[in-house]
Amino acid sequence: MVALLTAGLVPLGYRMRQHRRAAPTSPTIKRHVLLGLATSALAFGHTMAVLPALGSPAATGGGMLALLPAGAAFFLLVAHAGLGLQLRNEKLRDRVKKRRAHTVTAILISLAVAVHVIALERAGH
Repeated sequence: MVALLTAGLVPLGYRMRQHRRAAPTSPTIKRHVLLGLATSALAFGHTMAVLPALGSPAATGGGMLALLPAGAAFFLLVAHAGLGLQLRNEKLRDRVKKRRAHTVTAILISLAVAVHVIALERAGH
């Protein structure tokens, strides 16, 4: 969750300070992309680490309320990264539409991760 928030705060912080969006090839966006890719790698690693234990009592104790948002977050993260990489192209058509989709997927990822964590906490994991 910390990696997710850190990656998201880079372009948001820039926009709040400068009152405009960072250019697609700016150092700010390059940092955002690196942090986003690191976050994606951490999510992938987390997924691979827990897959062998999915049948264990600890995993099933969290129930589908914990597993479904986790799976959704993972797939949304892949879509989000794909949209973000498209936004790096300065000549991208439909930039506004892609940027909006990128923002919506970021919000949905955050919500899915929060539901996942809360469900696991309530299950005592």
